[in-house]
Amino acid sequence: MAKVDVGEDFFKLLHPKLTTLIISQAEDGRVNVMACSWIMPVSEDPPKIALSIWRESYTYELISRVGEFTVNIPLATHLKEVWLAGSKSGREFDKVSAIKMTLKPAKLVKPPIIEECIGHLECKVCDKVNAGECTVYIADVLAAYADEQHFKKVWDVYKANVLMHLGGRAFTTLAKHVLRA
Repeated sequence: MAKVDVGEDFFKLLHPKLTTLIISQAEDGRVNVMACSWIMPVSEDPPKIALSIWRESYTYELISRVGEFTVNIPLATHLKEVWLAGSKSGREFDKVSAIKMTLKPAKLVKPPIIEECIGHLECKVCDKVNAGECTVYIADVLAAYADEQHFKKVWDVYKANVLMHLGGRAFTTLAKHVLRA
């Protein structure tokens, strides 16, 4: 089988990745939303995740100052909202109003959650590492909850039609079957 050099697209070999909406909040209460797929669990006990954010972004600025954020897992039906949240800067544009999704208070952190999303993590930054143009935040997961009709120990792939980012404007969804090892 012939192999091709993927060069600067190396990271796309690790896709598709679950697409999330990150909510951060300024000290004055202003809320920002950003689409993110560069996120992963890094510890079960204690529960921690890693989130990679470009240092020029407004989300980076807010998380650096406040130290808290929520991770919200949208359905594929929210593709337009996800694209808007990931393609404009919240510094000059109110993305939260533009996506027209409902904010609801989180249980343990100041940034809210997005009601229409089917899963949520409430996170507090405990460490960070600079990695090239990004900062990788390590965060404690203070609360994690999901819509009971979509999640039963794992995502119900027949109901939870979550977005998976392939790269650029390309997304896919979960297959409607489960392979078991």
